[in-house]
Amino acid sequence: MSAAKTSDTQGPHIGQLAPEIDLLDGNGERWQLSAQRGKTVVLLFYPGDETPVCTKQLCSVRDNWEQYVATGAEVVGINTD
Repeated sequence: MSAAKTSDTQGPHIGQLAPEIDLLDGNGERWQLSAQRGKTVVLLFYPGDETPVCTKQLCSVRDNWEQYVATGAEVVGINTD
């Protein structure tokens, strides 16, 4: 990939709006990031359920859950499963 294309893959910068995320949640309900504007949202991307790396990552979230709760954040896990 050329250096000119690098900026396309870096994602949003601090203070910049994140791109829209529009998915069905675990209950089949529509969830949109834009509908959460003004709220604190943690987007937790991981490749799949019940894999060693994901288990370790999600255990870290579990072990630090009180810190997430203290921020009032909604934690949203997103994976390909």
